[in-house]
Parts: sequence; structure tokens; C-alpha cells
Amino acid sequence: MDTYMNKNESKFSLENLISKADKNNLVGENGITSNGLVNLIENIIHEIMNKEKSRFLDDTQNDKANGSYTRNLNTSVGKLNLQVPRVRSGEFRSSLLPNKYQRYDESFEELIFSFLINGDSKNEIIYKMKSRGIAFSEKAYDEIFQFIKKQMEDFKSQELDSEYNFIYIDAYHCMIKDTKDKRIKKSVIYTVLGVDKFANKSIIGFYPFFGHENKTTWMEVFQDLINRGLKRVLMFISDDFSGMSEAIKTLFPYSDIQKCIVHLDRNLYRNMQKDDAKFVTKKLYEIKATCNTYQSGILLYQSDVLDKFKKKYPTFIKHLEKRKTEHMCFLKYPEAIRKHIYTTNPVESVHSSFEKMRIKKGGFFQSMDTLNVAIFIVSDKLNLTWKKPIPMIKSKIYELNQMFNLKFYEEEN
Repeated sequence: MDTYMNKNESKFSLENLISKADKNNLVGENGITSNGLVNLIENIIHEIMNKEKSRFLDDTQNDKANGSYTRNLNTSVGKLNLQVPRVRSGEFRSSLLPNKYQRYDESFEELIFSFLINGDSKNEIIYKMKSRGIAFSEKAYDEIFQFIKKQMEDFKSQELDSEYNFIYIDAYHCMIKDTKDKRIKKSVIYTVLGVDKFANKSIIGFYPFFGHENKTTWMEVFQDLINRGLKRVLMFISDDFSGMSEAIKTLFPYSDIQKCIVHLDRNLYRNMQKDDAKFVTKKLYEIKATCNTYQSGILLYQSDVLDKFKKKYPTFIKHLEKRKTEHMCFLKYPEAIRKHIYTTNPVESVHSSFEKMRIKKGGFFQSMDTLNVAIFIVSDKLNLTWKKPIPMIKSKIYELNQMFNLKFYEEEN
């Protein structure tokens, strides 16, 4: 049964739908809010259910509307408080809802996030709607897509704090279809995660590009962060990307740089014999576990790794020699937080969500637009789950603030 969009189709306007909610509650100073995302989903569902009810009553002349009842549904972005319309006969039931006593339904959530462009194409969304007996127009799809795209653009341009203790940067490689020439191309997404002066973690930017990482694209990323208000960062944590350190040193000359130790460990096995790589891995573990100061760590790394293997692997060890201060930088910081700052793992966990989405979409993303919007939704959902400060980092806020003030006081004087 076609229960939606057959009559009065033009009345479904996302602008009218959103105006029923408090727009200031939907989008705050820092982008879309947690209540706002839930509010948006609730209003889309209410609009569809009321259209279904109207269609049912048009086809059932002897029945009448009979108010609504409340039903709560838990989703990954929060609890939905739905006002479900009913009729006197009790015969009407919205095709959108999960089973009567089911409080969480994965297929229901997947459908709802299709409205928010969770990487799905128009045809996929319309198919999902029809599978529930709901006819959904391309006009409605386009309105929702453009609205969410605007929220994504607001998120990507929102003003940042001027100071962060830590900024993690990592790259996720994938395939994206270029709508200009219809070719599927190698692409990279740079994800930037910040830990602010109060130990709160959030995704503060993501930057997709066709091609591979290089100094030019890194400069674009950092320049955008600066344009949005970023001024001072205690430490940047990243993998050993080409051009990354040069870009940081140019734009943030007083910031520390930490190259990811986990990536270094993986790199050993690509450039050294297995037994030698195992030896260095154990030595890195020893440095992390026993060295109390940056100076002691540098000395041990130099004598037991760099000097020991420089004749056997001259090119690789020369590469490591140039980066030794960046590999050992975490030792300048309080011991309790070192495991949080010598690796880009916090960003890699974000990329695991991107990877699940890529696999679900058949191995590539349909366009740069749908990728941007889908990653915005994923990023927003993750930010909503990171509501509390990172405990270990919070416990050392005083020491970090002292380090921050000393570093940038010297800069200004």
C-alpha cells in the first residue's frame, strides 16, 4: 500500500518540517547539537506517520483520528520520544515502526539514517521505504540531503578553540567515485581529532582529497584549522606522512611533534629482518616502560637501536635518525598520559567506522558529496558518545597547563 507522498506531495517540505522544531535547538554555536539531531529524526518520523494516518483515514471513511500515544525508541544517537498517531478502530499502525514490543531495531535505525544520507543512494533509500510500504519521492530525498549537507558544511567551518593540548591526525585511504568523469579514484581522508585544555575529545575536522597525501594538502588542512581559530597546540600526534612535519614546523613552530610509535613498530618489519625487527620492538617497549626522562630515552634509542643497526640498514636508520626526537617526544610528558599520546590509535578507531561504511557500500563511496555527509553523520555520532573528559589526561591537566604556559610564554617573549 502506498501510504506516503501520494497526496499533497508538495506539502512535504523539509523547511516546513524543521520550522515545527526549535531551530536554535537543532543547530548551536558549535554545529548540530545532540538534541538537534534527535529532534530532526523525530520530526521526519512524525511527518511520515501523520501522512500515513491521513491516507489511512481517506481510505477508511467510517474511522476517525484518536490522538496519539508515546513510544520511546533507543538509537545510537539518543532516545527518540515519538508521538504515534492512532485511530478509534485501532486498525492503523505506521509502517515505519519496529514490532510492538521491540525497543531497538537495527533495520529501523538503518532506515532512519538513510534519511540522513548514511552513504545510501537515492534508489537505496526509496527501496528501503517501499519495503515498508511507504512511497518516498526524490524531491523529499533532495530536500533532506541538502539540509544535512548544509549542517555538514557548518560543522566543517565552525569556529575552533584557539588552544588545544593535543591534536591527532591520521589518513584513511579509500576509493571515491568522481562525478565529473564517472571514474572511481584513489582518495585519502585526513581526520583531525582534538583534545582541548579540559581533556575533552572531539573530531574537529575531516578533509577528503583525490590522490595521496603530500605537503600541499597538509598545508591546506592546517591553514583551514588556522582560519577557523586554531592558534596554539601543545603537541601534534601523527604517522610519518610525507610533508607533515615540515607543514607543522612552518605554521606551528613551537608545537611538539610525536610520530606514532605503533606505526614505527609496523614499519620495522617492512625494512628489517624479522629477528632485528623483534629486537627493536622489545627495545621500544623497554624505553616506554623504564625511561623516566626524554634525555634517557633518546640516549637508549641512539645506542641500542640507531648505532647498533646503522651499518646493516644505512638508509632506513638514517631515516629514523632524522626523526628520533619526534619518536621520543612523548617522554617529555607526564608518565600517566604517555600511552595516550605516543600513538594515533584514537583516530584509527574513528577510521574503523569509515571502513565499515566503505565495505557496506560495496568497496567505494558514490561521490564526494555523499562521502562528506556520511562521514559528518558518523563524526557527529562519535562526538556525542565522547561526553566526558579523558580521565588520565584530566588528572594531569595542571601539569599540562604549566607546560603549555611555559612553552607559549617563551614564544611571546
